[in-house]
Amino acid sequence: MAKYSDDVKKIFASFKQEKLCADLEANHEEIVKRRIEFVEYGNPDTLESKTRCKLNCELLSQALLHRADCLLVAVGAMLVAKNVYGLALIARGYVEAVAVLGYFCNRADALTKGNIDFNRFEKDIANGLLGAKHDLFSKADAPVNIVTCVERADKYLDAHLFGGEKKAMLQDIYGWLSEFAHPNFCSNKSAFSLDRATGRMILRHEGELQESDFQLPGHMNVAASMFARLFDDFKKSYEAVLTG
Repeated sequence: MAKYSDDVKKIFASFKQEKLCADLEANHEEIVKRRIEFVEYGNPDTLESKTRCKLNCELLSQALLHRADCLLVAVGAMLVAKNVYGLALIARGYVEAVAVLGYFCNRADALTKGNIDFNRFEKDIANGLLGAKHDLFSKADAPVNIVTCVERADKYLDAHLFGGEKKAMLQDIYGWLSEFAHPNFCSNKSAFSLDRATGRMILRHEGELQESDFQLPGHMNVAASMFARLFDDFKKSYEAVLTG
């Protein structure tokens, strides 16, 4: 299992963030446990529809897992580079992976309960895997909007992880990280600090990391703690309705 290097661990330790480092590594270990080397897909034109849909579910979940795997590892490189913008984008990108996985947990749950039919679910999965919006992919349907994914993922998490309590946790995390990912106040403030003695705004061209910068991987870790649960829930649901 790939863990953070000693240099990265020293950075966490210098800000008394050893627990955050250990939690991120533990969440990464859970992801690694669920990796597979390939999906035995075969010829899609000869597959029965439920079999094809099940394989698409497996491939989609592994693609999201691959994204989550790589982004967790990349935290270390951004800390070494002292790149706060990179940390913000990585953290938000990770939350998006969790949101999409949660969205499809919600869709699989709806299929299980008979609230949507198989054809609707099959198309949703196909669009989640192959959907695109750029003009280059004019024949493809658009994937579901990420804000919708966040909302539906929260709906699933509130019902299945938080006992019906309306927390909307992903919406809160995603909204806050977006303040850093976009060139808004939080992002702009990462570029400078106030020197009260001179009244100057000092640009952080060679600036060191600050304690507040660790809220970015901290928010990412909250989302990371949900990934394995959502991954397993999705697998259990689609296998139950698409096998046999």
